[in-house]
Amino acid sequence: MKITQLFILVVLECCLGCSSADPKETTIETKQEEQVAEEPVDSALQAKVNAMLGIGYPRLNEENAEAFLTDWYDKTEEREVVIHTKHGDIYIELFDETPLHTANFLYKVHRQYFAPCEFTRVVPEFVIQGGNSEEEEPQQKRFFIGKHTLPAEFVQGLYHTRGAIAMSRGYSDNPDKRSSSYDFYIVTGRKISKVELAQIENEKGISYTDAQKKLFRNVGGAPHLDYEHTVFGRVIKGMDVADKIAATPRDESDWPLEKLNLTIELVQD
Repeated sequence: MKITQLFILVVLECCLGCSSADPKETTIETKQEEQVAEEPVDSALQAKVNAMLGIGYPRLNEENAEAFLTDWYDKTEEREVVIHTKHGDIYIELFDETPLHTANFLYKVHRQYFAPCEFTRVVPEFVIQGGNSEEEEPQQKRFFIGKHTLPAEFVQGLYHTRGAIAMSRGYSDNPDKRSSSYDFYIVTGRKISKVELAQIENEKGISYTDAQKKLFRNVGGAPHLDYEHTVFGRVIKGMDVADKIAATPRDESDWPLEKLNLTIELVQD
């Protein structure tokens, strides 16, 4: 018998065997399948998947972002996040005085934008900056979340003292000093002398309180950035980690010579 004919017979026997299967077994299998189909879906996991895929979320732009983030702020109670790095964790408190920037950051965390991302600029005694990685995955996420900026939210008293978190911005063709919606930085800062601080006050028309002046002199900061970038949070734990990151060897453009991955998530109670 030829191999082709033998193969046809084997197939026919299998088909006949399947068709003559015990109906009881078929019923049991069907019920098992129904039971599997009826198992409850993990709602938290489903929400996370939807957020990553953008299911049920609009693509943000300059026209709809402010209204969307205002609504997001109103329905979101979380105000603390943690940045995980290879050097340790940095805990951040976000301010209610800057609702759009706070809502924007929390929304980006919710959409898994910072999972993972990286620090792309490190300057000792100044800042560590991250969020705007040009790698493929962050670029794809920015495309699906949407390109948009944020109106400045300058608040008296929220200054660039050491540990402040603020958003970067473009300086070209940006008279309103609108913020980036993805790229943030943490101020590691340096101690500011009385003379330098007085010069900054004079140039910017700022009158720091005695307590604020003391903080700049004794702890440090970057007061020349005040009213140039929106401060929307502060480090409450982990500045030693930020200092380690700032000390990473870098090139002439302040790009770290080693990859500094970061992941941001909400602080769980």
